[in-house]
Amino acid sequence: MTSLFKHTALAAMIGLSTPALASLAYVSNEKDNTLSVIDTESMEVVDTIEVGARPRGILLSKDYTKLYICASDDDTVQVLDLATRKIVDTLPSGEDPEQFSLHPNNKHLYIANEDDAIVTVVDVTNKDVLAQIDVGIEPEGMAVSPDGKWAVNTSETTSMLHWINTETFEIEKNIVVGQRPRHVEFTKDSKVAWASAEIGG
Repeated sequence: MTSLFKHTALAAMIGLSTPALASLAYVSNEKDNTLSVIDTESMEVVDTIEVGARPRGILLSKDYTKLYICASDDDTVQVLDLATRKIVDTLPSGEDPEQFSLHPNNKHLYIANEDDAIVTVVDVTNKDVLAQIDVGIEPEGMAVSPDGKWAVNTSETTSMLHWINTETFEIEKNIVVGQRPRHVEFTKDSKVAWASAEIGG
């Protein structure tokens, strides 16, 4: 597996267990402008897909039919059809999209725009930008709670979690955490959020 990740600045893996899609992982290759498709049973690369410039975060639609891709240097979110493995659409994203999270409604995409210190909210069904929310410096991680009530963004330089009300698109609380938080994840019951602190250890 060393050769697979040799030129991969950011690897985001998504396991699929639906019968039609088998057990596959999709990995974004930031420097190669590609996605690697890996069969998780054989641990072999079964396809390489060309995508936009500097692909960063990737995530599945809730119905497992699409893969959303942050093409950071193209300032867009690309939509990959998983059946054909072709890019079928693009969405507005704000400048330098890094990571994102999809609301349980399968419509509202929360995107961290690192260069502009904002979170952009996009409706994936009609491509409307619903909101742009000012957050801390170098926003990166994004998560939406499974109950759909909160979107949380991590700002690396500010070392904060920004809690966004998903009904009003307004920040209700900022919480200081360890240095350089880069990822945030909710438990399935939405009661706990975990945040990494890269420099804080």
